[in-house]
Amino acid sequence: MQKEYKSINKSVRKKDAMQLLTGKPVYTDDVTPSDALVVKILRSPHANAIVQEINTKAAKLVPGVVDIYTWEDVPKNRFAIAGQTFPEPSPYDRLILDRHVRFSGDAVALIAAENEKAAIKAMKLIKVKYEVLEPVLDFHTAKDNSVLVHPEEDWFVLSEVITREILSQADVTLMVM
Repeated sequence: MQKEYKSINKSVRKKDAMQLLTGKPVYTDDVTPSDALVVKILRSPHANAIVQEINTKAAKLVPGVVDIYTWEDVPKNRFAIAGQTFPEPSPYDRLILDRHVRFSGDAVALIAAENEKAAIKAMKLIKVKYEVLEPVLDFHTAKDNSVLVHPEEDWFVLSEVITREILSQADVTLMVM
């Protein structure tokens, strides 16, 4: 007797199939509250740099700007961005905003405003002074390069932390050789 499967060799209807078929799919603008803020990100033009100064005073005066955040204003809790399942095996080496920008396009400031026009105007008024560092542009030379992309020492790998925690609570551990 052949086993009957729920999904194998069966048609599976997309959840939004009827909405797409009738021309009534739901888009983000359909569910966004009318009083939601617009957020824009000021990004670094440099592949490797340290933010020496950032001046947001003029930008904060733009009508409609609610607030502007820089590396000085956000929590310093590191996280991983690789997107694996828990426990994330990749290094927890990112901050929401970091003084050290590591690629062209890395976030430097977050602008929250009542409308897009105000956010864009404010973004253009933010003045940033960078200490431009030598970038690492070739992964073949990255391993033995004198330039470190992550010179800080407060990053970690969660899977190692969890493994140590689990082993510390174990009654018996075995060393396999």
